[in-house]
Amino acid sequence: MQATDQTEQTLFEAAKYNQAILDTVADGIVCIDARGTIRTFNKASEEIFGYTAEEVLGQKINLLMPRSHADRHDDYLDNYAKTREAKLIGSRPEVEGKRKSGEIFPIEVALTEVAYNGEMIFVGVVRDITERKRIEQLKSEFIATVSHELRTPLTSISAPLALIHSGKLGTLPQMVSSTTEIAMRNCQRLTSLINDLLDFEKTSSGRAKFNMQLYRIEELISQVLQDNFTMSEDFPIRLNLPQETADERILVDKERLLQILGNFVSNAVKFSDDEKSVELYAERKTDTVRISVVDRGIGIPEEFHDRIFQRFSQVDGSTTRKKGGTGLGLAISKELAKSMGGEIGFSSNEGQGSTFWVEFPQERRPS
Repeated sequence: MQATDQTEQTLFEAAKYNQAILDTVADGIVCIDARGTIRTFNKASEEIFGYTAEEVLGQKINLLMPRSHADRHDDYLDNYAKTREAKLIGSRPEVEGKRKSGEIFPIEVALTEVAYNGEMIFVGVVRDITERKRIEQLKSEFIATVSHELRTPLTSISAPLALIHSGKLGTLPQMVSSTTEIAMRNCQRLTSLINDLLDFEKTSSGRAKFNMQLYRIEELISQVLQDNFTMSEDFPIRLNLPQETADERILVDKERLLQILGNFVSNAVKFSDDEKSVELYAERKTDTVRISVVDRGIGIPEEFHDRIFQRFSQVDGSTTRKKGGTGLGLAISKELAKSMGGEIGFSSNEGQGSTFWVEFPQERRPS
C-alpha cells in the first residue's frame, strides 16, 4: 500500500513539474488526442484564447476554431486515422483561432505527433500573429502609398530631362549636358528602386500572379541570351547546354524565370573583370534541372554568405558600392523561385568568382 502511495505521489510531482515547465513557455501549447479532445492547455494558451485550462480541458479542440475550420478539422482527424496521410503535421500553417469573446484572429501553429501510453497525441505550439499581420499590412500600405506618390512626380521629372538631354530642344553646353545625364541616371535608379520595392512586396505577400507553363530548357536559355544581347556585345557570355538537358521541360512562369536569370547575369557581369567571361549552363540532376550563371569575378566574402538573399543586402566595400543596384534583386529572385516551386542558391569564394543557380523539378515524360 505504501509503495502505491509513493508511486502516485511521484506521478503527481512529475505532472506538477511538467506543467510548471509548460507554463513558462511564451507560446501556447495545446495537446489533443485522436478524438480532438484537449488534454493540455498551458498558461500562454489561456492568455491567447481567453479561456482557463479548467474551461477547456476535456472539451473538443473545435471550441478554439471558427466554424469553417472546426468542420474541416473533424474531417482531417477522421481521414488521418484511416489513411495516416499527414497534410498539416510537421508544418507551420497560418490559420484562424477563436477567442472566448468570439473574436476571430490569426495564429501560426506548429503541429507534431507523439505516442504516449499507447495512444497518439497531437501537440500544437500556437503563436498569436495578430501584431505581425498588422505590421505586414501597414508595411504593404506604406510601400504602395510611397511608391505611388514617388512615381508620378518622378515621371514628370525624368521625361523632361530625357527630352533636354536628347538635344531636341537645342544643343547644350558640355557641363549642362553632363549634369543632365547625372540627373537622368539618378531618376532611373530611383525608378528601379520603386519597381523593385513593389515587386518584392507582391511576391513576399503572395499577391504576385504566375502564368505557369511547361518550357524546354533550350527555349528558356536562348531567351536569356537574347534578352542580354546588348550586354553580351561588350562582355562575353558563354553557353554550356548539354543536349540531354536542352530537351528537358520545367513548369515555370517564363517571364519570372527570365527575371531571375537576368538578375544573375547582370550581377555576374557587374562584378567581373572585362577580360573574363560569364558562363550560363544547365544540368540535369536526379529529379530536377538546375540553371546556373558562373562568373570569375571578385566573389563574395564568407561572412556575407548568410545575408546574400536578404533585402537591401550588398557586400560592403567601395568596389561593390560603385556598381550600384538596389540590393533587392536577389531577394526578389528567391521569392519568385519559391513561389514557382523551385529552389535558389549559390556558391562563392572571395577573389575566385561565384555561381548562382535556380533549380526546378523536371517534367516526367510518359513511359
